[in-house]
Amino acid sequence: MSQIRPVSSLLKEVAERELNEDESQIESHLSVIRTWLAERGLQCEIVDDQFLIAFLRGCKFSLEKVKKKILLFHEIRYQLPQVIQNRDPEDEKTIKVIRMGVAVPLPSTTKPTDPKLFIIRVGHFNTEQCSFADVMKVGTMINDILMREDDQMVICGMTLVIDLKGVSAGHLMQLEIELLRKIAILNQDASPLRMQGIHILNPPTGANIALNIFNGLLSEKNRHKRIFSHDNGLKSLHQHFSPELLPKEYGGNLESIDNIVKQWENKLKDNRLYLLEMAAMSSKKVSSSSGTTAINCSMEDSFGTDGSFRKLSFD
Repeated sequence: MSQIRPVSSLLKEVAERELNEDESQIESHLSVIRTWLAERGLQCEIVDDQFLIAFLRGCKFSLEKVKKKILLFHEIRYQLPQVIQNRDPEDEKTIKVIRMGVAVPLPSTTKPTDPKLFIIRVGHFNTEQCSFADVMKVGTMINDILMREDDQMVICGMTLVIDLKGVSAGHLMQLEIELLRKIAILNQDASPLRMQGIHILNPPTGANIALNIFNGLLSEKNRHKRIFSHDNGLKSLHQHFSPELLPKEYGGNLESIDNIVKQWENKLKDNRLYLLEMAAMSSKKVSSSSGTTAINCSMEDSFGTDGSFRKLSFD
């Protein structure tokens, strides 16, 4: 029997309606994936039923899409040791990056079936203390926990609020195109967590370069999501998100975002063993070339055959 955490009746309805989840078919789907993983030499203790159901839900229960995404998940993480390895949440340098609070999942939504909110505070990335890869490492650690524990985010997806306040030329200097491409694949094509919308907050004057880089990092699927740019700040943001959902730094009624960051620091430390095991799993190269082929296809889809960025329009 499968070992999957039960979800609320409301989340169950969303999973059935939007993700093609059929409770009577879950065990057979898991069995097929487990057999396939064993044949590929990819089965290990942390790849449990809860891990696999996240991928099934993220792929709307298409077994072929699950296989492709899992191969991509393993291969892209193997190709990003600077992001995936050395991710001990009790390491002094890692703690400093965690406490910057660049990536902060918010706890509340208006309805229990709404996408979860995720604030990205780009300007809080201190370029003198760490690299862009270090920041993405902590973001990936957080995503690994969300994928394992947050059923609402897995089933209903996430909405990103990307705050560009304080972004400088120094931040842009850190952006290596090849690393950006792989991280885009890691967080979109290789992840079961689905993006449902993007809100750009505090775009600085002359931010076209940064926004065009971001545009080009979106996968084909995410290019069709609604993207909003909030030039007039919090007033515009509050038209989409009630202050009840936002921390006080964003004109909301929640506690300070620093307190939320502290809670995540503790959560990451509580999950230290799991995070280290995930890193160890990603230290092994996928035996087949299929993973590399999938990465090449994903890169071509996102950036075109000439590697140039595509552009999007904003609402």
